[in-house]
This record gives sequence, C-alpha cells and structure tokens, in this order.
Amino acid sequence: MNQNSLLTELIVNLKLPNETKLGVKIPKKTLSDNTELSSNDKSIIKDVLKSIDWAYTLKPETINIPTFEDGVREYLEIAILQVQVKSLNKTKQLCKLLHTNIPYPTLLLVEHEQSLAISVADKRINQADSHKLTIEKQFDSPWLNQPLESVQQSFINDFSLSNCSTVSLYDLYSDFINKFNRLESANFTGVYGSHQQTSDSQQVTETLEQLKSLETELNGLRNKLKTENLMNNKVKLNVQARAIKKQIKQLKEQL
Repeated sequence: MNQNSLLTELIVNLKLPNETKLGVKIPKKTLSDNTELSSNDKSIIKDVLKSIDWAYTLKPETINIPTFEDGVREYLEIAILQVQVKSLNKTKQLCKLLHTNIPYPTLLLVEHEQSLAISVADKRINQADSHKLTIEKQFDSPWLNQPLESVQQSFINDFSLSNCSTVSLYDLYSDFINKFNRLESANFTGVYGSHQQTSDSQQVTETLEQLKSLETELNGLRNKLKTENLMNNKVKLNVQARAIKKQIKQLKEQL
C-alpha cells in the first residue's frame, strides 16, 4: 500500500485497533466459482476485479462493540475489504456484486492506481431465505483523487471510528452510511455537515432521493420551456417550475 495514497490516509483516519487487522487474501476463483452468479457477474469479476483482501474485521472480539439482530437486520460482524480494480469502468456493479455475496455488512475500499472510491450498502435479511442478505440501498462515493476538494477532504476526515456510535455494530455502520449522506447533501448545500445523527440516516436518505427526483423534474420543465411557443403553456410550465423550486428549497433546509 502506497504510504502517500488516499487509502493510507483513510486507514489512518479510521483509527482501527490492531485487533481488527485480518489481512486475508480472497482468491478471485472463490467468487467466480459461485454457481449462483450470472455469466454477466462472472464477466465483471474477470474483467474488472484485480485483487481483493479482507483487510479488517469489526466484531465484539476485536472492537468491543455489541452485535445487533432484530429479525430484519443482522450485524454480527463488519467486513472491511480492500479491492484493487483494473479500470474505473463497472466498479459500482462490482461493488454491488461483492455486497450481495459477502454475508456481512461491508465497507469496500476500492483502489485504481492513485484513485479511491468507497462503498457501503444497507442490507437486510432476505425474508425468503434467512441465510441471505438483500441490498436495500447501495452508497458509493465518486472516485476521489488528490488534491481533494474541500468537501471530499471533510468526508475522508469524518471516516473515523471516533465519529461513529459504539452502541452496536448496526449503529456504527449506520454512521458510515450517514457520512455518504453528508457527502451527497453537500452537492445541494455546498457544505459537508456533521450534525446528522444515526437516527436521521433513513430520513436524510429519503430527502436526498426526493431532491434528486425534483431536480430531474425541474430540468425536464426547463427543457420544455425552451421549445414551447404558446404563452399559456409557458405560464403553466413556469408556475410548475416555481412550485418545484420551492419544494427543493424546503428540502434543502432539512439537510
């Protein structure tokens, strides 16, 4: 691992206890031999994945934080994986594949040369098969490169166990997710905020989804206005656009 890399900076910021270090290499063959994988999944492993290491494990024995089970979620252990990829293409698909096939909540640290991307996923117990986990939502950072933008640097700095809950592994992982929400929120506010608490995680995620949907709708109205010739229709479109802008403003104030 390059001592000046973003990955090194992130690992230092995480402040992981020595007991959490695992350092187990996972052969690509272990993944590709899974009979439940589609041919497309196997192609992604072959074409995108370079190497994968189970670098750290967070569980009661290594981090002294309790597990969490409620019939919907199961947080017995958090796996931190270092993933090397061959290119920047299809990395989100690879992350989804890894999140799906690793039976623990997972923090993926993905590297391509000097670039770093981070991925987590909110996973729940599959109600049809309790031995499997289903992804509710995947959270992916953009590719990060030095020098980092101010908001991105705040995101990296925030990635520390000292900034996470110690109530349970679920609460800790929820705080990881919250950091992605803060990064996404900064796209709308321009500021990386650290006021959002674990309990707000789902609400903030929903607010961000609403904002993205409204932004898409607003852009659609703007495109229609460019081509609309009838004044009455233009007035209607402008009224709709103003209403959406008001909704966007109100939602931004919740972040």
